[in-house]
Amino acid sequence: MFWSVFASFPTFSSFVWKDLLFNVGLILLSYIVHAYSLEEGLFFLIEKPSKLNYVYQINPSYHIGAKFPPYTLEDIAMVYADPSNGCTEFSNARDVSGEVVLIERGDCPFIDKVLNAEKAGARIAIVTDSAGGSDDFIDMITDDTDRKANIPAAYLPGVSGKRIREYFIYEEPIVWIQIPLNYTTKALRDVDISKPPWELW
Repeated sequence: MFWSVFASFPTFSSFVWKDLLFNVGLILLSYIVHAYSLEEGLFFLIEKPSKLNYVYQINPSYHIGAKFPPYTLEDIAMVYADPSNGCTEFSNARDVSGEVVLIERGDCPFIDKVLNAEKAGARIAIVTDSAGGSDDFIDMITDDTDRKANIPAAYLPGVSGKRIREYFIYEEPIVWIQIPLNYTTKALRDVDISKPPWELW
């Protein structure tokens, strides 16, 4: 029955069928890759303070930054950028050097922020939108100059960035983290790891 359907289209050459099947295969592969990428993720753990002691998901950007290391950096500090938007040279480069820096979205291209973080000596740059406070993930892309930083860069949803920013401003200027944690969202559901109650993943 199945082959009789194909036989009813005699005008189709074997080349056309192969081309059609090839294109269908590409479409299916793209769906598989997309679904896999949604399940994969990078995460970091805030060790201290206890009020922020959760695992946070981030969206890495390999368009503007380097790949994250295949191992976890432990007991590394996260500090807040000054200026917070990271659009000019950091005035707190001494605090940023060797650490992870949290930068606010807006006012200049993502690549400018990450390059300024690199210039200040940061090991990793994380961009967030604490003003917006959304739980959306943003794909950070470079501008038309094709510039790229030599440090890893990632986006943290504003809903968590806002909590961390408030801690920086109103309590202490530093938090201690482990980064990256290489999990999948599925794996995280199967282990006893605390996720921020205000995030929906």
